[in-house]
Amino acid sequence: MMRMCKIAIFVCLCSSLLLAQTPARHGIDVADLDRNADPCSDFFQFANGTWRSNNPIPASMPRWSKRWAAGETTKDKLKDILEASAKQSNAPKGSIDQIIGDYYGSCIDESKVNSRGLEPLKPWIAKIDSAKDMAGLQRTMEDMHDILLVVPFSLSGTQDPHNPTQVMADIAATGITLPDRDYYLGKEDRFKDARDKYKDHVTKLLTLAGWSSTDATAATQTIFDMETKFAEASLDTVTLRDPSATDHKTTFAQLQALAPHIDWPEYFRHKQLPTTVDLNVQEPKYLAAVDRMMQETPLADWKTYYKWQLVNSMAPFLTTPMVEEDFAFNGKYLSGASEMKPRWKRCVESTDNLYGEALGKKYAEKYFPPEAKARMQEMVKNLLAAMKDDILSLTWMSDETKKKALEKIATFYPKIGYPDKWKAYSHVDVKRGMFFQDMLAGRRFVVEDDRSTIGKPVDRERWGLTPPTSDAYYNPTMNEIVFPAGILQPPAFSMDAVDAVNYGAIGVVIGHEISHGFDDQGSQYDQLGRLQNWWTDDDLKKFKSRAACVVDQFDNYYIEPGVHHTGKLVLGESIGDLGGAKIAFMVYQKSLEGKPRPADIDGFTPEQQFFIAWGQFRGDAIRIEQARVMAQVDPHPIGKYRVNGPLSNLPEFQKAFSCKADSAMVRQGEKRCEVW
Repeated sequence: MMRMCKIAIFVCLCSSLLLAQTPARHGIDVADLDRNADPCSDFFQFANGTWRSNNPIPASMPRWSKRWAAGETTKDKLKDILEASAKQSNAPKGSIDQIIGDYYGSCIDESKVNSRGLEPLKPWIAKIDSAKDMAGLQRTMEDMHDILLVVPFSLSGTQDPHNPTQVMADIAATGITLPDRDYYLGKEDRFKDARDKYKDHVTKLLTLAGWSSTDATAATQTIFDMETKFAEASLDTVTLRDPSATDHKTTFAQLQALAPHIDWPEYFRHKQLPTTVDLNVQEPKYLAAVDRMMQETPLADWKTYYKWQLVNSMAPFLTTPMVEEDFAFNGKYLSGASEMKPRWKRCVESTDNLYGEALGKKYAEKYFPPEAKARMQEMVKNLLAAMKDDILSLTWMSDETKKKALEKIATFYPKIGYPDKWKAYSHVDVKRGMFFQDMLAGRRFVVEDDRSTIGKPVDRERWGLTPPTSDAYYNPTMNEIVFPAGILQPPAFSMDAVDAVNYGAIGVVIGHEISHGFDDQGSQYDQLGRLQNWWTDDDLKKFKSRAACVVDQFDNYYIEPGVHHTGKLVLGESIGDLGGAKIAFMVYQKSLEGKPRPADIDGFTPEQQFFIAWGQFRGDAIRIEQARVMAQVDPHPIGKYRVNGPLSNLPEFQKAFSCKADSAMVRQGEKRCEVW
């Protein structure tokens, strides 16, 4: 993910939109359970251990579960859409079918891509070589930024956290290639090994791109030395979670003073931005370091660095040997997959990445019916009501802070399924048989689409994910929760599932995203999306104390000996899971009031089904290589701890499975965490 998921309780029990129980609706998948596991000892294993045993991670995937399988099945559906579009030889120029059909048709033609060899790179290499000084190289950097090759810094649009109705320009640190700064600076053997593998990879890829072995080896050291300097000046992943750490509103004059050896007037002219636009510099120390390096680092080294970044960025779109080497490091070494996905699937993913709302419009029309959207809207409404009710019941929060929290709940903005206003791609020039150029055209569209928002009022109808994406998110400056159509399918959501299963799966996801509005990051934004404290001092101290319990819990979850989650890194997601499970269960229990108690299904009570549904939705098997990377850079815990972590804090879970007080899945006393 970009940095990137994401109520006086009143439930209209007579509404046809609620999930009325009928014999035709199914419960949890009992065949997935590991009956030999004790749910009170390791609920993750109990909930879907048999499924994982019977469904090993595919060779092309770093992790696997029913949710991931559903996401891959979505790509089969997208393939059908794209193949149908690609067959329409008479589709009007600029139409959705022409754009996505020709892009996919160009991508899938591997033989033609191979026949072009390295030709697509040559104009860009020549452009870098032609620079006679740093000023000339900056002109090249500007052109590279236009095709999403944004190093060593990026400039993009973001909501002003102090005036969130407006979009400002945001300058971020983007100079390193490895997952984060510790891969360059860490002393542990795993980081040393990663550095060695990375250097081998750089040398191999440069050799494939035409460098001699000697030149590639020398270039690799130059590249690594420069990236190490960028890493030394960068913030770590935990610090980056604090919005105040990257909040540095800056005037244009201050920007010039901070980095005087960058020609900012020319850069802004190229970007077609006025120098009067509001600015933020996420990492001033980093930008100052870049400026120093522009003075101290030889021009030849900078050219080497830019050539590497070009080759690295374009390798997945070039010849088979380059694609394979890119996969060998990023897919195999870092993620643990042993083989690439088939080309058609990579082409589906590429189409979604660059032309996602064109493809997504056709996907939503075919696979996301209005009744599914309506049912989700009702569930979101009920969970927002539950969060309101939960806040009102808190004994540790003062009435003054509660009032502010309730104001924030009242302004939540849900988005479900797909945008009401779609992006227009009709002006993008896509031509069959010109894959590299088509890819660049898509990248230019993405850059220009973002640039066009800067300095303008926020368009609340824009989405940060495409409709087929199996994910969700919360945006604190928009105070919005977003659920694309791609996640609204089994095992997360089903029109044919009983209430317990839907509330235990997608219900917890909805609650998770709502809870993000009140996690360690979201709690710093008010009801209008402003980065502004709305807490009393005493309440904020109590909140941080409660959050510290979660930090301590996840600090003690190990991936392998010597590698554990960092509690402060995964705090927001873990608060989201804990709050989401709590309020979703509240809503489900409320939905049962005034109705006959639902019958047990397959020997499991409704309450047990609720928790099993969460365990089966989040039941990821994961390769150790991917788990190591996640522990280092991902704010999400691995699946095992996303299941066991929050549930072990809930008395409702303990009661549902009659767990003894000393069970592993029961945290007691001060160890039991409760934030919301």
